[in-house]
Amino acid sequence: MAPTDSPRFVVATRVKAGRDSDFEQFLREVVVPAEAKARPHQLGMWHLLRPAEDQPDGASRAWLMTFHGLSDLDDWNLEPLFEEAYGAELSRKHLARFEDMVDGEQTVYALAGEVEL
Repeated sequence: MAPTDSPRFVVATRVKAGRDSDFEQFLREVVVPAEAKARPHQLGMWHLLRPAEDQPDGASRAWLMTFHGLSDLDDWNLEPLFEEAYGAELSRKHLARFEDMVDGEQTVYALAGEVEL
């Protein structure tokens, strides 16, 4: 399902150098299956954008996730998602793996919608 509305949230995630493939694989093999198992109503309501390899001077390098539809930011929180899908012990392992790949805190932007110009 491809969203036709503007994103509700955009999350910028900086990934440690050399870990891009690991990050993408983690989302594909851990996050998406957790979502399918615990929150199938959210499938197709988010997208992942890869940073360009050739970043221009002055640009910030980050993976961007866009979240669409009526939701609260907590609906996209990995910790409760992993606990629902995998249980507490495996959830802790997955969160530690995620935190090992991420460089600093994620930056979250809440959006009200597109402005027609």
